[in-house]
Amino acid sequence: MKLVALLLRLGLGGLLVVAGVLTLRAPGAFATEISNYQLFPHVAATLATTLPAVEFLVGLGLLVFPWSWRRAATLGTVLLMGTFSLAVGSAYFRHINIECGCFGSGGSPITGVTLVRNVSLLAAALLLLRIDGRPAGGR
Repeated sequence: MKLVALLLRLGLGGLLVVAGVLTLRAPGAFATEISNYQLFPHVAATLATTLPAVEFLVGLGLLVFPWSWRRAATLGTVLLMGTFSLAVGSAYFRHINIECGCFGSGGSPITGVTLVRNVSLLAAALLLLRIDGRPAGGR
């Protein structure tokens, strides 16, 4: 299980770090992508400037922080993936033809595959939360 936890941390952490860096490069375009979801367009600019940094820090937390902080980063990953899954699901089921915006602008349109991918990432984060529940040496 330690190997599974390590692989999940590396995969999810790496994904969040890359996503954070890519979306930090063009906050204006990212704000447009966020507002296209038609959920909370009035906070799109704020989200576009803060969300990439949060993704980066949470991803970094999964990769290098000690267990006590890594646990918080895992919970942050669950919250991020849950929020992303809800947003993508909302757009998909409302038939809004937009790009995902998952790695900044220029991504692929939201499809059922996008939704399954996001829910799978949420499941991976939940699994990591479950199996990485104790520090090394455990109590």
